[in-house]
Amino acid sequence: MGMSLWALTGFAGWALLLVVAMIFYRIPLVLSMRKRADAWTRGNEVEQPAVMTRVEGAYANCLEMLPIFASVVLVAAVADAESITAGLAGWFLLARIGQSVAHIISVHHLMIFFARFPFFLVQVLILGYWIVALLQSA
Repeated sequence: MGMSLWALTGFAGWALLLVVAMIFYRIPLVLSMRKRADAWTRGNEVEQPAVMTRVEGAYANCLEMLPIFASVVLVAAVADAESITAGLAGWFLLARIGQSVAHIISVHHLMIFFARFPFFLVQVLILGYWIVALLQSA
C-alpha cells in the first residue's frame, strides 16, 4: 500500500477514533439512565461538556473533507498516478489531525484563525494542487 492509500486509511481511522470518543462518552450515560439513547438525535439541544460538542464538530469537519480527499487519492490510485499524491499525503493527514485537535481544544477566535484555519488551508491547497496535477497528467 502506497503512502496515499495509507494516509486515506489513517484519515478514516482518525474519524473513527473521534466516533469512538463520542461512544465512550455516551454509553455510560445511557446505561446509567442519565440520558436517553435518543438524546443526541440531530437537532436536539443536549447538555454535555463543551469538549464533547467540539469532538462532534471535529468529526463533522472530517466527514466534510473525507469524500474529497478519498476521491482524489482513489483517482490517483486507479490512474496509476499515486506518485502525484504520495509526497504530500502524510502532510495532508497531519494537517487534518491538527485541525481536529485545534477544534477540540479551543473555540477561541484567535485559535480558529491561527490554528484551525491554517490546517484547513493546507488541506485545501494540497487537494487543489493534486487535482490540477492529475488533470494535467491525464
